Amino acid sequence: MNAGPRSRQAYDDLKRLLLSGTIPPGERLDPARLAEDLVSGLTPVREALLRLAGERLVEIRLNTGFHLPVMTETILIDLYRLHFELLRLVLTATGSREPTLPISTLPISMPAASYAESAAALFLAIADSSQRPELFAQFVTINNRLASARAAEAIVFGDVIEELKSINDIKYESRNACIRNLRTYHSRRIANVRELVSEIYNTD
Repeated sequence: MNAGPRSRQAYDDLKRLLLSGTIPPGERLDPARLAEDLVSGLTPVREALLRLAGERLVEIRLNTGFHLPVMTETILIDLYRLHFELLRLVLTATGSREPTLPISTLPISMPAASYAESAAALFLAIADSSQRPELFAQFVTINNRLASARAAEAIVFGDVIEELKSINDIKYESRNACIRNLRTYHSRRIANVRELVSEIYNTD
Protein backbone atom coordinates (compact mmCIF):
# COMPACT_ATOMS: atom_id res chain seq x y z
CA MET A 1 0.00 0.00 0.00
CA ASN A 2 1.56 3.31 -1.06
CA ALA A 3 1.42 6.62 0.81
CA GLY A 4 -1.85 7.77 -0.79
CA PRO A 5 -4.02 4.82 0.28
CA ARG A 6 -2.32 4.69 3.70
CA SER A 7 -3.09 8.35 4.31
CA ARG A 8 -6.68 7.92 3.17
CA GLN A 9 -7.18 4.86 5.35
CA ALA A 10 -5.73 6.63 8.38
CA TYR A 11 -8.02 9.61 7.77
CA ASP A 12 -11.13 7.44 7.36
CA ASP A 13 -10.35 5.30 10.42
CA LEU A 14 -9.50 8.28 12.62
CA LYS A 15 -12.55 10.26 11.57
CA ARG A 16 -14.76 7.25 12.26
CA LEU A 17 -13.22 6.93 15.72
CA LEU A 18 -13.68 10.60 16.55
CA LEU A 19 -17.30 10.61 15.38
CA SER A 20 -18.13 7.48 17.39
CA GLY A 21 -18.36 9.41 20.65
CA THR A 22 -16.05 6.99 22.47
CA ILE A 23 -13.44 9.69 23.15
CA PRO A 24 -14.67 12.41 25.55
CA PRO A 25 -14.48 16.03 24.36
CA GLY A 26 -11.33 17.85 25.36
CA GLU A 27 -9.27 14.66 25.43
CA ARG A 28 -5.69 14.93 24.18
CA LEU A 29 -5.10 12.97 20.98
CA ASP A 30 -1.66 11.38 21.01
CA PRO A 31 -0.58 10.64 17.43
CA ALA A 32 1.69 7.75 18.46
CA ARG A 33 -1.03 6.03 20.47
CA LEU A 34 -3.59 6.59 17.74
CA ALA A 35 -1.21 5.14 15.17
CA GLU A 36 -0.85 2.04 17.33
CA ASP A 37 -4.61 1.71 17.94
CA LEU A 38 -5.41 2.19 14.25
CA VAL A 39 -2.54 -0.04 13.10
CA SER A 40 -1.23 2.83 11.01
CA GLY A 41 1.95 4.81 10.54
CA LEU A 42 2.67 7.92 12.57
CA THR A 43 2.95 10.21 9.53
CA PRO A 44 -0.46 9.28 8.04
CA VAL A 45 -2.07 9.79 11.46
CA ARG A 46 -0.47 13.22 11.88
CA GLU A 47 -1.63 14.18 8.40
CA ALA A 48 -5.14 12.98 9.24
CA LEU A 49 -5.18 15.00 12.47
CA LEU A 50 -4.17 18.14 10.61
CA ARG A 51 -6.85 17.55 8.00
CA LEU A 52 -9.48 16.98 10.69
CA ALA A 53 -8.35 20.17 12.41
CA GLY A 54 -9.27 21.96 9.20
CA GLU A 55 -12.72 20.38 9.48
CA ARG A 56 -12.98 21.57 13.12
CA LEU A 57 -13.24 18.02 14.43
CA VAL A 58 -9.81 18.39 16.06
CA GLU A 59 -8.21 21.42 17.67
CA ILE A 60 -4.52 22.20 18.04
CA ARG A 61 -3.45 23.71 21.36
CA LEU A 62 -0.19 25.45 22.09
CA ASN A 63 2.23 23.12 23.93
CA THR A 64 -0.23 20.21 24.29
CA GLY A 65 -0.89 19.45 20.63
CA PHE A 66 -4.00 17.76 19.27
CA HIS A 67 -7.24 17.58 21.26
CA LEU A 68 -10.84 16.71 20.67
CA PRO A 69 -12.74 20.02 20.95
CA VAL A 70 -14.56 20.66 24.22
CA MET A 71 -18.35 20.68 24.26
CA THR A 72 -20.20 23.19 26.42
CA GLU A 73 -23.88 24.00 26.72
CA THR A 74 -23.36 27.25 24.81
CA ILE A 75 -21.46 25.55 22.00
CA LEU A 76 -24.04 22.78 21.69
CA ILE A 77 -26.92 25.27 21.59
CA ASP A 78 -25.14 27.20 18.85
CA LEU A 79 -24.54 24.00 16.87
CA TYR A 80 -28.21 22.98 17.11
CA ARG A 81 -29.36 26.45 16.05
CA LEU A 82 -26.96 26.54 13.10
CA HIS A 83 -27.99 23.02 12.11
CA PHE A 84 -31.65 24.02 12.06
CA GLU A 85 -31.07 27.29 10.22
CA LEU A 86 -29.05 25.57 7.48
CA LEU A 87 -31.78 22.96 7.04
CA ARG A 88 -34.39 25.71 6.90
CA LEU A 89 -32.38 27.48 4.20
CA VAL A 90 -32.22 24.24 2.22
CA LEU A 91 -35.96 23.67 2.46
CA THR A 92 -36.77 27.20 1.36
CA ALA A 93 -34.18 27.26 -1.44
CA THR A 94 -35.51 27.32 -4.98
CA GLY A 95 -34.73 24.33 -7.13
CA SER A 96 -34.38 21.87 -4.26
CA ARG A 97 -35.14 18.27 -5.10
CA GLU A 98 -36.74 15.75 -2.79
CA PRO A 99 -34.21 13.73 -0.76
CA THR A 100 -34.67 9.99 -0.66
CA LEU A 101 -33.68 7.95 2.38
CA PRO A 102 -35.63 4.89 3.63
CA ILE A 103 -35.65 5.85 7.31
CA SER A 104 -39.08 4.23 7.64
CA THR A 105 -37.41 0.83 7.36
CA LEU A 106 -35.30 1.38 10.48
CA PRO A 107 -36.15 -0.48 13.71
CA ILE A 108 -37.65 1.44 16.61
CA SER A 109 -34.72 0.54 18.84
CA MET A 110 -31.06 0.59 17.85
CA PRO A 111 -27.64 1.31 19.37
CA ALA A 112 -26.75 4.95 19.98
CA ALA A 113 -24.07 4.88 17.29
CA SER A 114 -26.56 3.59 14.70
CA TYR A 115 -29.04 6.36 15.53
CA ALA A 116 -26.25 8.93 15.20
CA GLU A 117 -25.33 7.58 11.77
CA SER A 118 -28.98 7.49 10.66
CA ALA A 119 -29.60 11.06 11.80
CA ALA A 120 -26.47 12.28 10.05
CA ALA A 121 -27.45 10.48 6.84
CA LEU A 122 -31.01 11.84 6.86
CA PHE A 123 -29.94 15.44 7.40
CA LEU A 124 -27.16 15.14 4.82
CA ALA A 125 -29.71 13.87 2.29
CA ILE A 126 -31.92 16.89 2.98
CA ALA A 127 -28.97 19.30 2.79
CA ASP A 128 -27.72 17.75 -0.45
CA SER A 129 -31.12 18.37 -2.04
CA SER A 130 -30.35 22.10 -2.13
CA GLN A 131 -27.87 21.55 -4.98
CA ARG A 132 -25.79 24.36 -3.45
CA PRO A 133 -22.22 23.12 -2.87
CA GLU A 134 -21.17 25.89 -0.48
CA LEU A 135 -24.27 25.52 1.67
CA PHE A 136 -23.79 21.76 1.72
CA ALA A 137 -20.10 22.07 2.69
CA GLN A 138 -20.99 24.30 5.64
CA PHE A 139 -23.69 21.87 6.70
CA VAL A 140 -21.34 18.86 6.61
CA THR A 141 -19.07 20.54 9.17
CA ILE A 142 -21.92 21.26 11.59
CA ASN A 143 -23.45 17.82 11.03
CA ASN A 144 -20.18 16.07 11.90
CA ARG A 145 -19.62 18.18 15.00
CA LEU A 146 -22.96 16.99 16.37
CA ALA A 147 -21.92 13.32 16.30
CA SER A 148 -21.18 13.03 20.02
CA ALA A 149 -24.39 14.87 20.88
CA ARG A 150 -26.42 12.42 18.82
CA ALA A 151 -24.96 9.48 20.69
CA ALA A 152 -26.09 11.24 23.87
CA GLU A 153 -29.55 11.96 22.41
CA ALA A 154 -30.16 8.25 21.89
CA ILE A 155 -29.59 7.70 25.60
CA VAL A 156 -31.36 10.78 26.97
CA PHE A 157 -34.43 10.47 24.73
CA GLY A 158 -36.33 7.26 24.13
CA ASP A 159 -38.01 8.00 20.81
CA VAL A 160 -35.23 9.31 18.58
CA ILE A 161 -35.93 6.90 15.72
CA GLU A 162 -39.58 7.92 15.70
CA GLU A 163 -38.44 11.54 15.41
CA LEU A 164 -36.32 10.70 12.37
CA LYS A 165 -39.18 8.78 10.78
CA SER A 166 -41.51 11.72 11.31
CA ILE A 167 -39.08 14.10 9.60
CA ASN A 168 -38.32 11.66 6.79
CA ASP A 169 -41.93 10.71 6.10
CA ILE A 170 -43.11 14.28 5.62
CA LYS A 171 -40.13 15.22 3.40
CA TYR A 172 -41.27 17.82 0.88
CA GLU A 173 -44.96 16.94 1.07
CA SER A 174 -45.25 20.18 2.98
CA ARG A 175 -42.08 22.21 3.41
CA ASN A 176 -43.64 24.34 6.11
CA ALA A 177 -44.66 21.22 8.03
CA CYS A 178 -41.18 19.78 7.62
CA ILE A 179 -39.64 22.99 8.95
CA ARG A 180 -42.03 22.85 11.92
CA ASN A 181 -40.97 19.27 12.62
CA LEU A 182 -37.32 20.26 12.42
CA ARG A 183 -37.88 23.23 14.72
CA THR A 184 -39.54 20.95 17.28
CA TYR A 185 -36.71 18.42 16.94
CA HIS A 186 -34.01 21.02 17.59
CA SER A 187 -35.94 22.92 20.28
CA ARG A 188 -36.30 19.73 22.29
CA ARG A 189 -32.55 19.26 22.28
CA ILE A 190 -31.83 22.86 23.19
CA ALA A 191 -34.26 22.57 26.11
CA ASN A 192 -32.38 19.50 27.37
CA VAL A 193 -28.87 20.69 26.55
CA ARG A 194 -27.56 20.40 30.12
CA GLU A 195 -28.48 16.72 30.34
CA LEU A 196 -27.07 16.08 26.87
CA VAL A 197 -23.71 17.67 27.66
CA SER A 198 -23.54 15.66 30.89
CA GLU A 199 -24.16 12.46 28.93
CA ILE A 200 -21.54 13.39 26.32
CA TYR A 201 -18.92 13.46 29.08
CA ASN A 202 -20.23 10.30 30.75
CA THR A 203 -17.64 7.59 30.14
CA ASP A 204 -19.24 4.91 32.35
